[in-house]
Amino acid sequence: MFLGYKRVIGITALLGWLLLGSCGTGGEEVCDSPLVANLPPSSFRSSSQLTSSHGPVFAKVNRREGAGGWSPLVSDRYQWLEVDLGKRTRITAVATQGRYGSSDWLTSYLLMFSDTGHNWRQHRQEDSLEAFPGNSNADTVVQYKLNQPVIARFLRLIPLDWNPTGRIGLRLEIYGCRYTSDVAYFDGSSSLLYRRSVRPSWTGMEVVSLKFKTLTNSGTLLHAEGQRDSSLTLVLEKGRLLLYHQQGVSSSSSGQLLVSVGSLLDDQHWHHVKLVRLSTHLNLTVDKNTRQVHIPAELSHWDIHQLSLGAVQSHGLQKPILSNRNFNGCLENFLYNDLNLIHLAKKKNHQVSLLGNVTFSCAEHVSVAVTFTDSQSFLQVPGLTSWSSGLFSVALQFRTWNKGGLLLTFDLPQQQGTVWLYLSEARLRLQINKAGRARLELSAGSGLNDGQWHYVELNSEQGFLSITVDKNEGATAHTRIPLPLTADSQLFFGGCSSSQECRNPFKVFQGCMGLLTLDNQPVDLIKVQQRMLGNYSHLQIDMCGIIDRSDPPEHPSSGKHCAGKSHREGVKWIVSVVNVVGVCHQQSKRSVRFDMPD
Repeated sequence: MFLGYKRVIGITALLGWLLLGSCGTGGEEVCDSPLVANLPPSSFRSSSQLTSSHGPVFAKVNRREGAGGWSPLVSDRYQWLEVDLGKRTRITAVATQGRYGSSDWLTSYLLMFSDTGHNWRQHRQEDSLEAFPGNSNADTVVQYKLNQPVIARFLRLIPLDWNPTGRIGLRLEIYGCRYTSDVAYFDGSSSLLYRRSVRPSWTGMEVVSLKFKTLTNSGTLLHAEGQRDSSLTLVLEKGRLLLYHQQGVSSSSSGQLLVSVGSLLDDQHWHHVKLVRLSTHLNLTVDKNTRQVHIPAELSHWDIHQLSLGAVQSHGLQKPILSNRNFNGCLENFLYNDLNLIHLAKKKNHQVSLLGNVTFSCAEHVSVAVTFTDSQSFLQVPGLTSWSSGLFSVALQFRTWNKGGLLLTFDLPQQQGTVWLYLSEARLRLQINKAGRARLELSAGSGLNDGQWHYVELNSEQGFLSITVDKNEGATAHTRIPLPLTADSQLFFGGCSSSQECRNPFKVFQGCMGLLTLDNQPVDLIKVQQRMLGNYSHLQIDMCGIIDRSDPPEHPSSGKHCAGKSHREGVKWIVSVVNVVGVCHQQSKRSVRFDMPD
């Protein structure tokens, strides 16, 4: 895959790639055009509005229509203003202004970005989840330039603080420019194959660069084969990116792991990957995390014959690194040296062939998650009207780094006891308790604090109660305890409110939940967010906010870690001081650490 190089040429090529990478597939351009001023009314949404004259459509900088800006019905930190830019756009700056002719303005706020209007991601400045500065009066426009441009279609602004003698008031402008790219979607059974027709001349350095997004935690991103039947394979495995080397067409081994980097990369957000050959080593970068590895001797004068994307398309008999695990997700701007392979595929270039259903757009799977951030987090949902016969099921998926925490609790009718579904020592446990005495206990699963999504089901049917983890490992018990849940039943997920109807004797849950269902009927978390269903506190809805920023352990075959010394002594939950709705992230220089029970 990678040829020998000359240092000067290599540095020049690297600088060129950095410049190209900063501008998508096009050249450099001034990127500070106002994007909000000409948007139609349908582009604006908000959590609420004080009156029709205070609607989000009036939240344009220096405009005086309506009441002179947006104000929500209630001024609290659960409010938001959302702007749809119509398509993915390069965003470089944001400006805010108070509501015209009023004492209503923001003093600090958070920014969220999304491609779909769901699965929001909070913007980070220098790896810190910190608030943006707002205004000191209603008239002055305060602009904040982002350290790095953001590519997104939707922007959501969340007020944190506002004038103490007024209320939330906002006019907004977003600055940026168009963003062009080449995207391909692979459905888990499709792939793209690129074959070199002639041996290229030495270029001094070879680079592979791409972006990917997926909800599947494992799959093959890239497989490269060259002379002497050597290959490199880049795979996603349990949310981490791993680079393997295999030697020989008939190799039956799983290959040699060269390096691994990243974690939680199955979050349906775009992640940037770059693989660079420099002298006798490779640099593998995921987002801003770079690992350097010394390559095996047989690869020192190795160049590529063919590249396959999304699966292993091999002319030899090498055993795939991930058997039957093709990539399911989107790839963007897959660049091999100066070649954009997705663009070549769209143009039906003779060197590129497609296998299966490859489409040149990104199929977005909408899944609403919720983040439990601290000891006051809980989600309360009423039972179903169809519950009356003792037959019911509750299901959810979760991901966490903690060994313990309450997942679900509810009281049984007629003071028959309390049901607790919880994690303890990274195992799933069910307990039915009455008057301080356990009437039934079940356990299933193990190692459930690995940060991966795990699917849990609780079923009651004809005198049997069962719990299941990831649809295979479970436990079942015969019980005479009646479980006639009704529409009056209240189910608490993740924690308890301060009311007497809920009690949590276990550790708090910190992490994410999603795919909540009652009798296979999805719980509408957006209605929960809108206060139209159930109740909640200290949640981040429509996003999964857990992040593992710790460095991966050194692998024996790898070289040094380019990003600095590892500080991992176990993952800590960090709650940003400025964000009372809660953000869980790794310790940073502008955050306060709360060591929560695990």
